[in-house]
Amino acid sequence: MAMNFLIGEYRVLWEALKRYQTELAVLSDSATDEDAQLLADDKLQKIEDMLLGIAVAAKSDWEIDLE
Repeated sequence: MAMNFLIGEYRVLWEALKRYQTELAVLSDSATDEDAQLLADDKLQKIEDMLLGIAVAAKSDWEIDLE
């Protein structure tokens, strides 16, 4: 089941994921443990995929560019 968000909801999701992405990037760069770095990098990749999906959906639903 597809869910269409309102414009404001897309923007909130976008901003929250971008903020978390920044925090994970710092964590990945400062990690001394290889496992912690790999986990952060994996989460970063998933966030990238989510951001792309959200951007495509926002463009499709409301013709807005989030990037």
